[in-house]
Amino acid sequence: MTYLENDICELKRELTSDVKKEIVSFLNTNGGTIYIGVEDNGTIVPIMDNTTRDKIDTTISSWIQEAFYPRPSNLIHHFFNDDNVMVIEILKGSEKPYYLKEKGPKPSGVYKRLGRSCRQASEDEILSMIMDSKGYFYEKDISEEQELSFKYFYNVCDEHKISHQKRNLISLGIINKNNEFTNLGLLLSDQSPIIVKFAVYDEKMNFLLKKEFKGSLLKILNNVIEAANLNNNTSAVIDGKTFKRIETTSYPGASMREGILNAICHADYFIRSNIKIEFFPKELKVTNPGGIYKATLEDIMSGVQTYRNPGLVNILNKLGYIENFGSGIPRIINSYVNSSYQPQFKPTENFFSLILPNLNSLIDPINDPINDPINDPIKIPLSDFDLLLLKTINENPGLNTKRLLEIIIIKDHSATLDRIKNSLKRNLTELCEFKGSKNKGGYYLK
Repeated sequence: MTYLENDICELKRELTSDVKKEIVSFLNTNGGTIYIGVEDNGTIVPIMDNTTRDKIDTTISSWIQEAFYPRPSNLIHHFFNDDNVMVIEILKGSEKPYYLKEKGPKPSGVYKRLGRSCRQASEDEILSMIMDSKGYFYEKDISEEQELSFKYFYNVCDEHKISHQKRNLISLGIINKNNEFTNLGLLLSDQSPIIVKFAVYDEKMNFLLKKEFKGSLLKILNNVIEAANLNNNTSAVIDGKTFKRIETTSYPGASMREGILNAICHADYFIRSNIKIEFFPKELKVTNPGGIYKATLEDIMSGVQTYRNPGLVNILNKLGYIENFGSGIPRIINSYVNSSYQPQFKPTENFFSLILPNLNSLIDPINDPINDPINDPIKIPLSDFDLLLLKTINENPGLNTKRLLEIIIIKDHSATLDRIKNSLKRNLTELCEFKGSKNKGGYYLK
């Protein structure tokens, strides 16, 4: 058997008290396996005698009964394998936080697995584990702020013909049965404490734009999407061989909108941190507090749906922001299906980042491209007739306007001599030039 240390596998030369911390870290994370009797490089240490084996087995059995709390009896299985290596298999626990009984439920007694290392959990992480194991939902808790107004939210509801009478507010989870505003109500209120930071950077990481969006979460969402759309540029080039216009949007399809919606829907609003929307020259990065909720990235990619904020997701669905639950990531991936550049999903324990490639800065150049100034208000965009004229000149260099008309009119019966002259003088001056004498000269591509 090959032994290799990773995020779910720990190698130990011998059994020491530190192994207890490793066991706790696996219980509090995603489970894993500890091998006792293996060097860090995967080499098996000399064969243990029966006395040593019995001592190790007895010690681990004692730990399971006495060293941890809650007691993880059904979550730990240990045995010696064919290599004479002690194998400790640990399942992910459901009653977190698990901790060393002698230390108690505080950072010195609670450990988590981070990559290939074991580390102490912070007080906020311990609190989060307690709430998670108790089935706590932030959005259902009573808001500390009860003097709330909902002008923006009510206006949006009116536009979609959704009642905001008290009965419906209770049904939506904005008010509880005791007539108290919930945290979901706080998020949607005009007094919402949520801030979304929006930035655009240049090549040297200087700010080209820096904004903060505040107010009702719906107002923030609308303003952020509007600002993002203004920074989602479309470029166009003319293929020098086919003379067809090819347009490229920096962030194609629904990718940008879905990325922002996912960040708003799945953020952990209990964590005091901000959602960030950052436009870099070559990519867009969307980051929200809160890792993937009760699932792995592989689970999400395979279609598993989990909701940290089910009430918020339900309201956004009713208001038409979400077309189909759980379709966000597939829609993002599908937006780049024809590109060699793909979105990146980077979850950590406390944050989730989406990176979208900017196709206008990364896309492979087209052979002999000709810029089409469709985004320049000073210049006139190239029409289909202009493109036909360009293609004809490219295939028949040196012809005058009369000869060009003879060829073009076969493909476009609306062509006239004046139309060809106007196109050459107004739209194609940067692309075509006349060479030769007035009587015998003709047009060429520059």
